[in-house]
Amino acid sequence: MKPLSVLLGSIGVALGSLVACGGSDLVLPSDAGPGDITLLLGNNQNGPAGAELADPLVVKVLNRRGDPLPNQRVAFGLAAEVPGARITPDTTETDGEGTARARWVLGNVSGPQTAVARVVGVDGLEVTFNAIVGAAGASRIEAVSGGGQAASVGTELADPLIVRVIDGFGNGVEGVTVSWSADEGSVSPTESVTGQDGRASTSWTLGSTAGSQSASASGSDLSGSPVDFTATARAGGADRLLRVSGDDQSARPGTALGNPLLVRLLDKDGNGVPNRAVSWVVATGGGSVQPGTSTTDDEGRASTEWTLGPGEGSNTLNAVVSGVGFVGFSATATGGGGGGDARRLEFLVQPTDVEEDRRISPAVEVVVLDQAGNRVTDREFEVKLELVREGRRGSLEGDREQRTQGGVARFSDLEVDREGEYRLRASADGLSPADSDRFEVEDD
Repeated sequence: MKPLSVLLGSIGVALGSLVACGGSDLVLPSDAGPGDITLLLGNNQNGPAGAELADPLVVKVLNRRGDPLPNQRVAFGLAAEVPGARITPDTTETDGEGTARARWVLGNVSGPQTAVARVVGVDGLEVTFNAIVGAAGASRIEAVSGGGQAASVGTELADPLIVRVIDGFGNGVEGVTVSWSADEGSVSPTESVTGQDGRASTSWTLGSTAGSQSASASGSDLSGSPVDFTATARAGGADRLLRVSGDDQSARPGTALGNPLLVRLLDKDGNGVPNRAVSWVVATGGGSVQPGTSTTDDEGRASTEWTLGPGEGSNTLNAVVSGVGFVGFSATATGGGGGGDARRLEFLVQPTDVEEDRRISPAVEVVVLDQAGNRVTDREFEVKLELVREGRRGSLEGDREQRTQGGVARFSDLEVDREGEYRLRASADGLSPADSDRFEVEDD
């Protein structure tokens, strides 16, 4: 065994030799491996869904002494899977400067997305890249909610109309102008701009006509445009009761009149009010009605059959709607009629104002009367209608010839094809003709 002095001398010589050779450049095997990874470029970018980010993802790998580490494998990947997202290449090697890079195509879903670069073979050496993904270009407009509501005429619907503008991936697109319109009533606002979720909305006040109404939303160069909404406008509160037909008839005592009594219940805008009770109350002359109470239909109409009292003379009756008012009917019970000599025609139901090319409603009715003003019911008559134009050029369309039943000819499909003021003239062989009241045909 060598003495300790000899060993120490040998160590001293060796250390001297190392210093002489430049010991500061010595790299031990433990210093050559990867020690750190830093992010150089590509973090916190913004881009539309499905697009490649403007800048690449760039990292730098250093060894444990802090020097660039070439030829080190680096893996790039997504922190969470997103449809359509990809990073290429998924694995690469650092160059002579210790850097590695990849390109990132964003996924189809708007919002934050995250990518990670990891040093292969070393746990914990990684950096994170963040990106904010916005919607791609506006592609389509679609309904969200607000259709199928119902409210009274002239009132605002409870819920707004809402649409959504989306890109090709279904992401909401912000900042798109949506135009709104209503066929009846009004919308407010008439234009709105989509928010961050791609939604835009408006409020819809229904028009004054009961029934189905429509509104729409449109966007420039968007598929699905316009988006249509429908709503049901219900009649408002009952405002007045109108006598439609059945007044001033005659029949034998104790017999039923040839035509029912008909009334119509309207709101302030002229819409029929449904589901309201109408009471039929005999005032004078005795007699009876069937039914005694009827309910207005969807058009606000109600009717009953009136059987006159046992004696000759005047009979009267009232149709009553609680809280609204009443209208009266009169009839004459006479021992004559039925088979008397037919003398003249008379309009039992007059034509009403109507829009051009729309059916006149209620149906026009013409009655055949004898010399005493009683209805002639024991035989049939062919009654013809013509249009008295009074300088206008309109034409009467529909079935203009009808045979009487129970002394009455009924015309249910009449239309006039041009606006203006007109009369109808009724005629039948051997009878004095009759002219109706004037009525107005309006431009639709």
